[in-house]
Amino acid sequence: MAKKKALAANDNGDDFDFCTDLAASAGGDVLDMIDSVSYLVDTGNLALNYVCSGKFFGGGIPGGKLTEIYGPNSSSKSLIGSNILFGCQKAGGIAVLIDAENAANKSFIKKASHCDVRRIVRFTPPTLEEVFSKIYRVIELIREKKKLEVPIVILYDSITVSPSARELREVDLPEEYTKEEFKRIVGGNEQPGERAKICSRELRKLNAIMEKNNATVIILNQTRDKIGGFAPMGMQPKVTGGGGNALPFYASLRLETKTQKRIEKKITAKKNRILGINIKVKNIKNRSYRPYVETEGVQLLFDKGINPISGLLSCLLDADRIEIKSAGNFIVKEPWAGGKEIKFKASIDRNDVPLEVLYSCPALIDAESAEQIKNYLEPFMDAIESKPEDEENVLFNDVDNEEELDLEIDELE
Repeated sequence: MAKKKALAANDNGDDFDFCTDLAASAGGDVLDMIDSVSYLVDTGNLALNYVCSGKFFGGGIPGGKLTEIYGPNSSSKSLIGSNILFGCQKAGGIAVLIDAENAANKSFIKKASHCDVRRIVRFTPPTLEEVFSKIYRVIELIREKKKLEVPIVILYDSITVSPSARELREVDLPEEYTKEEFKRIVGGNEQPGERAKICSRELRKLNAIMEKNNATVIILNQTRDKIGGFAPMGMQPKVTGGGGNALPFYASLRLETKTQKRIEKKITAKKNRILGINIKVKNIKNRSYRPYVETEGVQLLFDKGINPISGLLSCLLDADRIEIKSAGNFIVKEPWAGGKEIKFKASIDRNDVPLEVLYSCPALIDAESAEQIKNYLEPFMDAIESKPEDEENVLFNDVDNEEELDLEIDELE
């Protein structure tokens, strides 16, 4: 009995003090005394913030971690990425663009993402190996001048298009070459999983460098139909085009984007103008919040940017902060209502929330005051004020195949 009492006493304060001393002496931490994420980078959309972090206002992608955003072409991965760069700038951080596609449009980024393009540093490394070398060097140079508290966000757009150094040497071959010339110029034939092996090697180093320097890296990736095997037309399983198995393994957060609808405005009886697209976003992996949280109806308008309150209604329902009273009628639950009875009408199809509700109930989206919300929304007001009755939603690539969600990443690219 005395032995049991001694063990119980040891399980309390003595063990805590011992663990604290051990961590300090050996250069470690007590798990209870650390934050899983040092900071969050705003995405420009409150619903997307929630999908990434479980927080609306003040939420976003995890800082100091690796995030992968993947989806089919034209599903606004680049636009989401540049909005995250804007979130970095708002936080006083350093925004860097690795433009592997050599397709960055400063006017579009300025208009659609509200970035200060004078404060975005752009690099165009020609090969996969040089991309990672550039990322390491840039982080090192920034940290020589800036404290650890200053966010670093590097957007890599995109890993799919970067060739290996060996592949790039093939362009130096003459039109008709011999085996000897190929060996001398290129150095060898393509090996199975060549690019995947490069990514595996480099991402191991990148994770350690990000942690040490409190740097955030976002890698954009594209999906494609998996070749081989039988599947009905339009139902082929999807694979990502770059990074092999290493990228989904090392990523702390993985976001899948899908285009749902085009947003069109009728100009004449036979002609429409495409204003933007509605997208669906789902977190497939999340080490900072629970996985498989999603939203849809996020509006991305090409000349006005992201609508920060689009996709918000379904996320508030997911967070159990509002409830449905009847079709199209909702009520804010406690404690977010602050003791008031707050009812509102909203369209599940539109999937946003009236501004008046947010202003009268800031706690609903984790804000402290209506003024704080207004300051946040101010750069995006043109997108918010775009009236749905002036637009015509047209189905566009609206595929929600369960096989797509169970992605198989092809190691041999």
